[in-house]
Amino acid sequence: MAITGQWKGFGFTDIGRIRQTNQDTLRIDNELGLWIVADGMGGHAGGDVASQLAVETIHQYIADHVPSTIQSESVDCAAIIQTAMVQANTTLRKRAKAEPALKGMGTTVVLVFMPDTNGENAFIAHVGDSRAYLIRDKKFTALTRDHTLLEERIQVGLLPRSTPASHQLGHVLTRGVGVESTVDPEIVQHIFQPTDEILLCSDGLNKMMNDDQIFEVLQKNPTRTGREKCQTLIDEANRLGGKDNTTALLIQAQEISEGPR
Repeated sequence: MAITGQWKGFGFTDIGRIRQTNQDTLRIDNELGLWIVADGMGGHAGGDVASQLAVETIHQYIADHVPSTIQSESVDCAAIIQTAMVQANTTLRKRAKAEPALKGMGTTVVLVFMPDTNGENAFIAHVGDSRAYLIRDKKFTALTRDHTLLEERIQVGLLPRSTPASHQLGHVLTRGVGVESTVDPEIVQHIFQPTDEILLCSDGLNKMMNDDQIFEVLQKNPTRTGREKCQTLIDEANRLGGKDNTTALLIQAQEISEGPR
């Protein structure tokens, strides 16, 4: 009997303890192999509209342009993701132009797309400071780098790598969907292993906890389900103050039988 991995995502979004609205949006499509987290830009009009519209546009475009059964070498998935992001950017800007109350709205986006069920041809794309992490072999690794002024200063050595994401420059985004006439997503291809876990989150999580604290929560009681782990992360962010909306989405490989061969 052969065993293969069917990847599934579990996640929650929470308003937190301070904000009056939840501007985070997540989308879980296990059949398509697509998982998205978006965070409407704080302080901007219509942040909740921006995140929802971006997620809907990206999800629909990828669903419409990737065949249900594909050979990874025959479809340029990175190009499809790139175009989906561009479409979302255009959609947000048209909506903001049509509705003056939404002027200036924008959102971050981070997504994982696995066009095959084994995770051997996976893509991570992001714009802004929503993050993707990899949990593998008891190690916790960031798969994305924030598009913020803080990260830019760290990269050129003006600030230490240990500077927390809650630093004032960590709130200044250098890229966003819907903010400028063009958008430049980072898209990277990955090969995932069946024992891996991938965490997507909005900055409401990593600005309340550093990477070590997030990993500590995930490592406690390793037999907990993906849902339980996500809920625990959100509960901990709220316990520490819940200053922002918090979204946590965990992607895991579920073992399924293919039958005898």
